[in-house]
Amino acid sequence: MFLPAIQPFKLELHWLQAQAFRWTEPNEDGWYYGVVHDSLIRVRNARDGIEFESDASDEALAPHVVRYFRLDQDITQVHEALRQGDSTDTMDCLIKKYGCLRILRQDPWECLVAYICSQNNSVDRVTQIVEGLAHRYGPLHTLDGTLYPTFPTPQQLAQVEEGELRSLRLGLDRGPRIHRVAVDVTEDHLDFRLLGKLRYPQAKALLMSYEGIGQKIADCVCLFSLDRSEAFPMDVHIGRGLEKHYEKTYKASGTNARLLTWARDRFGEHAGYASQLLFLDGYLRG
Repeated sequence: MFLPAIQPFKLELHWLQAQAFRWTEPNEDGWYYGVVHDSLIRVRNARDGIEFESDASDEALAPHVVRYFRLDQDITQVHEALRQGDSTDTMDCLIKKYGCLRILRQDPWECLVAYICSQNNSVDRVTQIVEGLAHRYGPLHTLDGTLYPTFPTPQQLAQVEEGELRSLRLGLDRGPRIHRVAVDVTEDHLDFRLLGKLRYPQAKALLMSYEGIGQKIADCVCLFSLDRSEAFPMDVHIGRGLEKHYEKTYKASGTNARLLTWARDRFGEHAGYASQLLFLDGYLRG
């Protein structure tokens, strides 16, 4: 099924995996495999949009695919706002390089678990952990002969013994932390629908009230799954870009509170897009 996208837009592995960790590399026919709205899909670039197929009804899933990839977003308005708010030519240069990306709208539960696993880990290692959880506990789907699991629900992971999750060697005591969050979601102590209705500072603070969820994890969840486009996740790659282009000092072991305030003041409601442009620049350049 073909879905048009407001241009510029192009699926590329580097920006997909910079946000969500379970998108596969494209096969020889250009298909990326992943999960949207609990359905296995494959998607590829086609004309001025994308082509997708799923293990569910394509017609019923289409609005969710549009929403997930933000195919209906006029991204040129975001680009123009970033250019106008930048006294250097940095945003203009980065938009020319990476301006076909979108901020994905991910499932909040999977996004939260993935970024709990991201601390002190590479993209490849996070992918390995999240894929391992999915293959061990998630429901299996099939599409055109390809078997692929969806991510386990909070209810499914809450039923797993904490000791079993600890035995998976996820590192940094992540197993018990994931279990505690899964139980809280299952028992409605953490409600993602209500979380999505909170203002950004309140949503971030609630997430950070959990042990092991710091500023970066909370900002990633706010940006990639709660529609908080002003969130500015900070890591070493983004910090490298801020130092290179804006002469700002980033401390990998610090809170960087002043730097975060500067970034949000500088880039405003589209700070999240600025963070991803800076991330790609730093990550791809190594």
